[in-house]
Amino acid sequence: MRRLIFLVLGSFCQHAFGQAGPYVRQEVDPAASDRGKRVYTQFCINCHGALAKGTEQGPDLIRSPLVLRDRLGNEIGPALKKLANHKTDLTNAQVADLTHFLKDQIEATAKNRNPVSPPNVLTGDLEAGRAYFNGAGKCNTCHSPSGDLAGVGRKYSPIDLQQRFLFPRRSKPLQVTVTPSGGQPVTGSLERIDDFSVALRDATGEYRAFTRGPNVKVDIDDPLTVHNQMLDAYTDQDMHNVVRYLESLK
Repeated sequence: MRRLIFLVLGSFCQHAFGQAGPYVRQEVDPAASDRGKRVYTQFCINCHGALAKGTEQGPDLIRSPLVLRDRLGNEIGPALKKLANHKTDLTNAQVADLTHFLKDQIEATAKNRNPVSPPNVLTGDLEAGRAYFNGAGKCNTCHSPSGDLAGVGRKYSPIDLQQRFLFPRRSKPLQVTVTPSGGQPVTGSLERIDDFSVALRDATGEYRAFTRGPNVKVDIDDPLTVHNQMLDAYTDQDMHNVVRYLESLK
């Protein structure tokens, strides 16, 4: 019996480690996206539209904060079980496939993979974008038009600029500090984390793993946290204005 429990836990942990956590952007699996498209077509398309951009019967899923935050069904799965007139008995595998399809749609919308007629994303107001950057958006607390953003409008196309603004890429590993019960804090690059353990590589390159518990403190320094939170706060006009301002930084 003990061996069976260890095997089950081992299988669960291996599965969990392979999944994207809250600090890792979900990479789209094309095969899973294709399966998710079939799930979407069968159960979702009538209300949310062929491109998941919404209809009179259902909201836009491309701009949904819940979908944007979701990682492999951790937000969509529970939501489906609570929403009336929705398919509540999808399997976990079907929900995960559905998230891959929706993430693929988000990527396609942001990048506009139609090379023939790319959309004009420079529809915002430059001065309003500057004001938002320096004011309500608080972008200037971390970024500077004469520093890290100098020449960004020349470096990227408007579409790529919009994509990087909304979904910035991580340039270096996350830093984590683990303070064991009664011990000294240990800081290093985050290797993996789940409900049971956290592992890091310290400044000397040594791999350190800790079992998580009530008396183990884990602090993760994620510079993209604010960007993820702002997805709930931006209006369409805010986004267009900021992109227009960033494009002007030649």
